Amino acid sequence: MQRKQEIQEIVKNYIGTRISLDDLDEEINIFEEGLVNSLFAIELMTFLEKAFAIKVGMDDLDMSYYRSIHAIADFVMRKEAEGVV
Repeated sequence: MQRKQEIQEIVKNYIGTRISLDDLDEEINIFEEGLVNSLFAIELMTFLEKAFAIKVGMDDLDMSYYRSIHAIADFVMRKEAEGVV
C-alpha cells in the first residue's frame, strides 16, 4: 500500500503543476471535471513513462486508466508488476 501512496503523491504533484487546485482528491475524475484535456493525457503518459520507468503501449490508451490519481496509481503499479520497460 505504501508504494501506491508514493505513486499517488508523485502524480498529484505533477498534475498540480498543470492545474490550480488546493486539494486534489485521488478519486476525482480529472477529465469529466474538465480539469485536463486530451493533450494533457499525452503529456501525462510521457511523464509516467519517465517517472516510473514503464512503457505505455497502444493497449494502454484506455482513458479509464488515467481518469483519477487513484486509477493512475493502479495503472502504474500494474505496469511495474508486469516488468514492462
